[in-house]
Amino acid sequence: MRQYTNMRIHILVALLALLSLFLNLGMQPVYLEEPRRATIAMEMEENGNFIVPTQFGEFYYKKPPVFNWVIWASARLTGGYTGWALRLPTVVSVILTSLLLFGLGRRYVNPEFGWLSALLFPISGGLYFYFSLLGEIDLFYTFVTFAGFAALFHFQQQGRYGLMFLATYALAAVGTLTKGPPSLLFLGLSVLVWLWWEGEWKRLFSLAHLAGILVYGALVGGYLLAYHQYNDVGNYLQMMAEESGERTVAENGLLRLFGHFFLFPLHIVKDLLPGGLVLLFAIRRDLRSLLLRNKLLTFAALMFLANVLPYWASPGARLRYIYMLYPFLLMIGLYGWQHREEVKAWRFRVFRALSGILIGGLALGSLALPFVPGLDFLNYRWPLALGGFLAGAALFYAYFRQPQRTLLFLILATVAGRLLFGLTVLPQRAHDSGAREGIETAYTINEIVGDAPLYLYQDARISFTTIFYLNQIREKTLRRNEELEAGSYYIALPEQFPGEKVLYEIPYDGDVYGVMKYE
Repeated sequence: MRQYTNMRIHILVALLALLSLFLNLGMQPVYLEEPRRATIAMEMEENGNFIVPTQFGEFYYKKPPVFNWVIWASARLTGGYTGWALRLPTVVSVILTSLLLFGLGRRYVNPEFGWLSALLFPISGGLYFYFSLLGEIDLFYTFVTFAGFAALFHFQQQGRYGLMFLATYALAAVGTLTKGPPSLLFLGLSVLVWLWWEGEWKRLFSLAHLAGILVYGALVGGYLLAYHQYNDVGNYLQMMAEESGERTVAENGLLRLFGHFFLFPLHIVKDLLPGGLVLLFAIRRDLRSLLLRNKLLTFAALMFLANVLPYWASPGARLRYIYMLYPFLLMIGLYGWQHREEVKAWRFRVFRALSGILIGGLALGSLALPFVPGLDFLNYRWPLALGGFLAGAALFYAYFRQPQRTLLFLILATVAGRLLFGLTVLPQRAHDSGAREGIETAYTINEIVGDAPLYLYQDARISFTTIFYLNQIREKTLRRNEELEAGSYYIALPEQFPGEKVLYEIPYDGDVYGVMKYE
């Protein structure tokens, strides 16, 4: 009976989590790096060339094209380049990663482990309340890379080495064409470490491994050969290598390395909260022997340690670069939680107290919603506050009465918090976001220019948000032009057009650009 009840709660929490990921997804204006990704996809479609990424009509070297293809496909499927279309691939990637976790956990540990590991990953705080709301590359890349880890483990355990190498190397190729060199590092470290651990070094010298290498070479090499038909591929590879080198000690110095070395693990734990509280149960002397009880947990520990080290040693590394490693750390904590009866009771008491603070905070925090100044435009804030309080109070009561389900209630409280976030913060951002100014600027420029040609002149720079919405309104992309064409409009510094009237001023990054018509 208890197992059946837990199953129903798992399904309820999963459905609510799914709802929370989609709730008001496209509401806030496009900002940060989202418009850059979108404008590159727009240009590829407009050029009719999906091989060569360009930005303002110039070669773009910093990222390969796969994510731009994904954005284009999403826009085609959903009816245009909207905030919803840009962010849909991110949400789908989170869901697919969770499904992989569910399948692995259920098959190689137990059903409860499958459900909980699938739920813990998406509620990681930094991911859940920030990156899952952005049409950015990182969570799509996380899915592709984690799928490679999953293929390596699953097919190796099945003894299907041909499929193991083919799937792992094919996914690494997709990762390489998404984000460049990091995929080679993930691939090499993971395959070498796992085959070494399993005592199967000889597989590296097999025809199956050669087939995997050939698949990788065909996919990546085929793309580079196609690219070379339009531009020198050497420039492309050099620029990507330089971008990767920006994170190293050589570029950042030893002093920054020391700070990064101590703070990086703390930032990871903070980013995993509140689900990361399960790591309390990994604080045990016999952790190694615990993880050796199960192959999936052994694999998780090895993959995390092998792949986190290069980023731990790179002061320029960001947490989003290792999102694909978060599931492994959560698996370790969750496995410790499932064996909590083997350790001293203080861990569970601390875990339960911290969970209770969060669940109680959900109830009390809901009551504050009507008094938050930035939310006074929401006509439903009072009913939402009352509903949030009642839901939080009911959850706290259930938490108080059923200690054995504390983790489930913690996850449910986090999901409830994300639902409240989607109903309050996201509308507030849409209402008051600084990106609104960029949208208004785009509409004003369009009114001035109409159907006439419009260019960025020389090295002129304005907000990517403005450019994205300008492209959307005009249904054509903004390009850079260093030549002067009579009858065309230019965005430039006014001193570059001394004889022309400034029709509209655009402040950006300490400069004031103008829209001018060259007669």
